[in-house]
Amino acid sequence: MVGARIFVTIAFLILGASFFASTGILLYEFQDTDWQTILVAHAHLFFFFPVLGVLALFAFYLPAVVFTHFYWNHVRWGKVRFLFGALVVAALSIGVTIWLDQPPRGIWELSPRALASDRGDPAGGRGPILQSLQELRTEAHKRVGLSKFARSCAVDRYLEPPEDMAKVRYCFPARAQLKGAECCAVQARFGETVTNLYQSAAGRSMSALYDVFFMPLKIFFVLVVVAIAILLAIWRDRIDQHYRELVPRLERGIIIGAAAMLFWPAMDYGYQQTTNVLFGRMGDGPQFRLSLVLAPWALLLLFYFLRRLGKQGEMVGQISGVVVAAVAVLRYEQLNDTVGRLFGIGAETSVLIGLVVLSIMGLAVLLWFRYRGRGPAYPTAET
Repeated sequence: MVGARIFVTIAFLILGASFFASTGILLYEFQDTDWQTILVAHAHLFFFFPVLGVLALFAFYLPAVVFTHFYWNHVRWGKVRFLFGALVVAALSIGVTIWLDQPPRGIWELSPRALASDRGDPAGGRGPILQSLQELRTEAHKRVGLSKFARSCAVDRYLEPPEDMAKVRYCFPARAQLKGAECCAVQARFGETVTNLYQSAAGRSMSALYDVFFMPLKIFFVLVVVAIAILLAIWRDRIDQHYRELVPRLERGIIIGAAAMLFWPAMDYGYQQTTNVLFGRMGDGPQFRLSLVLAPWALLLLFYFLRRLGKQGEMVGQISGVVVAAVAVLRYEQLNDTVGRLFGIGAETSVLIGLVVLSIMGLAVLLWFRYRGRGPAYPTAET
């Protein structure tokens, strides 16, 4: 599979280099502007990818090689289907990037000079952008969850105002105690200020300028990982048939890669909670982020591995997976509070260091599988 290995290696090297470059530019640009707060507040973009995303790249390297070789050699019209699929994933990556390019803008998209020069708007009740973010991080360290500070600003004018809106509560963009409607007005002005600064040439950060190249690559990586799970579900018997000796190592790598990828939605929803507090929450109920695509992806992988347990074990596992997913949806607010504290703006330095160590350990295990842990192949229907 030399050709497949060369192709996937080049593609994954480009992805990995973009992950490090994106975070490296951010750290360089904000080195004198509280880079720790900027990094933790946007961990889903600048911590996950160069740490756990790189681990996932290593973990999904062999599956990517196997499917590249498989389509090139064992599938009817496989070369055409492979190239068409690659073009579709690339087009989707660009399309999703364009779709995501809308307000509210991330604070990391503002230049350090713009953040340093912003003194807030005392007349309108808005506090400075960077100081509001810093205060939010300080408070996030003291409590589990920030959902109480993110009251819904989408009030139905045909119904009475929610009781929660009449309560006086701390409003982080205003840095003062306000009622719900007053805080929503300040949050709207906060978002407009960030957007206006972003739209000016002097207010846009260097990280935001280069993100036009990095964001499609990050999305491309996520879509490739999702595609691998779908292909595993579709072609699992033929993969066992043609690559029997590689299946044990392939599956061990997928387990490690899946565990790494599950941190992304946690960090993504931690960022969503930060956005809700600073910019306002428009609507009640669960909020759907791009990272939620990993929920059905995880179920697909679960169903793939459950086949080893026989019919009854597979059925029990499938039902359990659906139940867990349903509970996560029903208890989304409590789950959001927890992930925001652990992996969002409330993340402790020790947690981030622990994730780096965990990633290094995962890489070590993958290398051990590659050179020493090949083990016996699983039996197939033919054997």
